[in-house]
Amino acid sequence: MSTDNRPVYLQAIATAVPEHAFTQEFAHRFLKSLPFYDEPTKRFLDRLYRDTGIEKRHTVIGDYGKDPSEYTFYPPSADLRPEPQVEQRNELFIREADRLSLQVAEKLLAATPRLDRSRITHLVSVSCTGFSAPGFDFHLQKTLGLSSGLHRFHLGFMGCYAALPALKLAADICRSRPGARVLVVVLELCSVHLQLKPDREVMVANSLFADGAGAALVSSERGEAEGSVFSLERFATRTIPESERDMAWRLGTVAFDMRLSAYVPRLIERNIGAILEDLLAEGSLRREDIALWAIHPGGRAILDRAAATLGLASGDLWASYQVLRDYGNMSSATLLFVLELLLAGSGRGRTFAAAFGPGLTVESALLEKQP
Repeated sequence: MSTDNRPVYLQAIATAVPEHAFTQEFAHRFLKSLPFYDEPTKRFLDRLYRDTGIEKRHTVIGDYGKDPSEYTFYPPSADLRPEPQVEQRNELFIREADRLSLQVAEKLLAATPRLDRSRITHLVSVSCTGFSAPGFDFHLQKTLGLSSGLHRFHLGFMGCYAALPALKLAADICRSRPGARVLVVVLELCSVHLQLKPDREVMVANSLFADGAGAALVSSERGEAEGSVFSLERFATRTIPESERDMAWRLGTVAFDMRLSAYVPRLIERNIGAILEDLLAEGSLRREDIALWAIHPGGRAILDRAAATLGLASGDLWASYQVLRDYGNMSSATLLFVLELLLAGSGRGRTFAAAFGPGLTVESALLEKQP
């Protein structure tokens, strides 16, 4: 990271979700209605969905709840089989990623009316749920009329923590090029990879993940957005030893195969305190200096254990719990939803942000919310 200490600001955040939504109660009933889950599996689904902390999620797939004759993604059969293959899933990702990324970017630009879009110098795009070349970053450049000399960077397949490396890259760019204006667009369409096999880790993933997108404007000059901003102060990364098997995914025959161990919340619980202390020590700060908390809501157990080990008061993680309740886990896009709530809220001061992903890798940051 550059040693230049000039301030860099996260000036505005916008978020967007697909139009199709379903309640967690509906998802539970729907999966139990499928004919190939036996009674032990259905009892596991009952326990799994009982206390996820999620009420609603969004998806780019509009088939759920319709008559099979109206399906456009799944075959017209009540059991959704044969399941769509990888190519069909990725084609859906390409179409919907172009649409949703444009929606969230236009929402951000509408919130920054003083920004001349021709002055955007860099675009950092993020996703781990699909791919194409050219990708949705190229679609954004072309459709938004951004500069033909736009510098584009894509961070792929980093998982739930990737929004923080994207902001870190944006901050480094702005410190090395003071006139830079970086558009960050983070997009995940996790529901594209929902699978029906009665594997417990797959079923856990099915109960948590959803679709969403976030966009952010980062620059070293204030004034292009109204209201509060976050100054981007410090970033850190840590890989937890001997944990790479607890969260991972590969390209499978049908979809991306996700591994999500039940030990992930415990691993986070054991390590997040030390991660916070190390980050604070770098800035000669104390835990009491943290006013706001932005923890990635990877699941209810992760938030509960993080709050307990950090000694947080009831309500300190309100934004993380609210995003989990209203949207589920949208992988890397989720943290921008949390930061958006905090930016719009009444609290101010230093903010600790953390997100977790394959590796098991923990990305963290210190920000400061300023009026």
